[in-house]
Amino acid sequence: MQDQNPQVFISYANADQQRVIPFFDSLDKDGFNVWLDCKKLKPGQNWDFEIKRALDKSSLVIAFLSETSVGKRGYVQRELKVALDKLNEKLIDDIYIIPILLDENLSIPEQLKGIQCISAAKSDCLQQVKEALTYQLGKLGLETQRVQHQEEVSWSYRILREEWDGLPGYEIELQFIEVQSSKYNNINEIGAYIKGDLLKSLFSARSNKLDQTSEIYNYGQDKFRRTNTFDAHCSEPSIAGKILTVQYAIHWYGAGAAHGNLDFVTYSFVMDPLCQIAKLSAIFKSEEKAFSAIQKFVRQALKNTRLGENNEYDLDPKWVDRGTEAWSDFSSFIPKEEGIEFLFAPYHVAAYACGPQFALVPYREFIDHMRTEYICAFGIEHIAYQKQREKNG
Repeated sequence: MQDQNPQVFISYANADQQRVIPFFDSLDKDGFNVWLDCKKLKPGQNWDFEIKRALDKSSLVIAFLSETSVGKRGYVQRELKVALDKLNEKLIDDIYIIPILLDENLSIPEQLKGIQCISAAKSDCLQQVKEALTYQLGKLGLETQRVQHQEEVSWSYRILREEWDGLPGYEIELQFIEVQSSKYNNINEIGAYIKGDLLKSLFSARSNKLDQTSEIYNYGQDKFRRTNTFDAHCSEPSIAGKILTVQYAIHWYGAGAAHGNLDFVTYSFVMDPLCQIAKLSAIFKSEEKAFSAIQKFVRQALKNTRLGENNEYDLDPKWVDRGTEAWSDFSSFIPKEEGIEFLFAPYHVAAYACGPQFALVPYREFIDHMRTEYICAFGIEHIAYQKQREKNG
């Protein structure tokens, strides 16, 4: 078991590695939890898989820009696209991406023109970066403290790592959350429930020791190609009304597969009385009408999504329809202040290359079909009241 500090991801082009390493060394020496592929990757690891999950787990991103990186096809579209997508979820005064210009007179990518850049040529560049990281990491901690104080709920994390070299072998990393409260009875059971669910993956992986397949795998292969990898880590809990939701991103790679994949799992609980919302359909008095309203809104939102560096293409409508046919397609959800956000992993509603997709459905779209108990638990009685007034003229 290990504690986990907020991670800072360093994005750069390979050609700029020697110019980037001194930044990593200085930040690492000062105690920042920085992730740089050439420093963190181990021999035999699946570099593409490891980079993607490290980026997804990071709280901040330092993006080194140069004539090489900006002009390199796929650089901005991949790592920076993920970071920019996450930036949309941040507060306007949050620091999430710190662009550092390695070359002078560089043409800034359109996506980053609204973000203050730092020139590596400035004598105080490194000091400015450290101050920005310290400020935002401190702010993240203060924001967590504010929410915990306001909601009278606190949480902490622990990491479990285990690996075994076999045919196939396995590598597991699980982040457990521990929830406490003096206001809500038995709330510590949330962490125990989630831990038990996550441990299923560990026990499943260990069963490989009794089911080796040397006719498929051998020790002459690269280690990652004969290793099942499973990584589950969570975001900060989301609290809406009396509903607490913990969202997990699951990165996994099956030994011998062409590439790894990503999935989402969410756990939503009513804190008083403590119970799980195991199925979203359970909160509705009319499941059929609610599903129809949610499905229609999500499908339209996804079909209006524009992708590509210049927003030149959209999602395949048929793929979207196939991925939103039943309640089971909407199993990953996060109740928020303004509505419910649905999370769709790669392959669910679009091709793998399109990445994960998200859709937020306002409560107004389906509140008429919600059970009164859940309207109160979600803290959205005011929305129901407003809609009723509108109906009555």
